[in-house]
Amino acid sequence: MHQISKQTIEKAQKHAQEALEQSKEVEQLAKSLQINDQIGEEQKERILANIETMHKHAQKFQDLVYRLAEDPSTDVYSEAIKEHIKVNEAHMKVNKEFQNIEPPA
Repeated sequence: MHQISKQTIEKAQKHAQEALEQSKEVEQLAKSLQINDQIGEEQKERILANIETMHKHAQKFQDLVYRLAEDPSTDVYSEAIKEHIKVNEAHMKVNKEFQNIEPPA
């Protein structure tokens, strides 16, 4: 059975931490927009739902890459990568919503 190298695990752990931090930063940005009433209620709900999805998958991604330290199997690594993809998909949806925000008049 093939195992993931320690170097790859360390890089994945660092990347997972960055993904989790990024989801928190995006959440803070969304909250600042809400405070300034720059987004409507529907758009706010879509943004927050996608941020929640992003954060959930970032946390799963992080949990899985830390599990690699004990089980460096390709199966666990593959699960982690799938979660990373889901983080990116949710992030792209949030970015699309941000691009649709009308600037203040």
